[in-house]
Amino acid sequence: MKKIVFVLIIFLLFSPFYFGFRILFQGPDFSFLKTASQQSALSASAQKPFNLALYARIRRERKQKEEFKNLKISAKSAVSIRLNKYGKEKVLFSKNPHKSLPIASLTKLMTALVVFKFPEVYNPERVIKISKDALNQTGSSKWGDLKENDMIPVKELLKMMLIESNNDAAFALTQPIGEEGFVDLMNIISADIGLKNTHFYNSTGLEPDDNSDKINRSTALDLAKLTKYIFINYPQIFEITLLQKAPIYRANGSLLYVIEENTNKLLGKYPEIIGGKTGWSPSASGCLLIMMKGKNKGEYFINIVLGSRDRFGDMEKIINIIKN
Repeated sequence: MKKIVFVLIIFLLFSPFYFGFRILFQGPDFSFLKTASQQSALSASAQKPFNLALYARIRRERKQKEEFKNLKISAKSAVSIRLNKYGKEKVLFSKNPHKSLPIASLTKLMTALVVFKFPEVYNPERVIKISKDALNQTGSSKWGDLKENDMIPVKELLKMMLIESNNDAAFALTQPIGEEGFVDLMNIISADIGLKNTHFYNSTGLEPDDNSDKINRSTALDLAKLTKYIFINYPQIFEITLLQKAPIYRANGSLLYVIEENTNKLLGKYPEIIGGKTGWSPSASGCLLIMMKGKNKGEYFINIVLGSRDRFGDMEKIINIIKN
């Protein structure tokens, strides 16, 4: 009994201190401590370093967008497309991108693609005997001449076709299959890739002498798809297009001639270029396709102009907006 009384006395003596302590630290006044802590955290967050790189990129993209908006070029059709490291595409500039136009020697990229897609037929070392029909193509090399019955390896014909845009070489590459079968393959592959507005009648890009409408045609967007496909699957094609000079050899190892200059005049001027092809014909006017690497890792640009009065000038305007 005495113990119970003692405990009650102790409880009565210390209970005011206990409840006062709880009110002091857990009552309404205690909430200000939590608020102050939150404000401190927000303040610390606000004092984090400003992301200058992100800000600079946003400003650069806005400026680029404005410059592309004001871009004036002579080409009837054009596109500039950025690929990021994940392969995602963004159209930076377009002018009549769906317009079907003659593409002249841009055709030769598809001709090369057929060759690379069928290595069982077109081993690089395979020798092709140059026919009279091949020599009848308009526009022979200005560096040297093929002759009937010349024996030329496939790898040498590819260089002739892609560096100097040699029409004799482009036709000669059809001979193991036959021209008609080869062109059929060009159109089958075109459909497989998804080039819905593209059609080929020959391997060279030359226009018929009879003024018929059998002219190789495509669109800037279709050609961009072709460019991306080649870059991902057969980059060796673009590697050949980068050669500014190249010796051409017969199968027996003798020198046929030396290509002294690539038809692409922008190659030495812009080291960012990693591939491309030129084209010109009376109906097509100037055509130019360029693929280039960007400043960021894994970033690439596909630039195409069709039907241009100044293909190199138009392309330089596009490239300079991207670079600057």
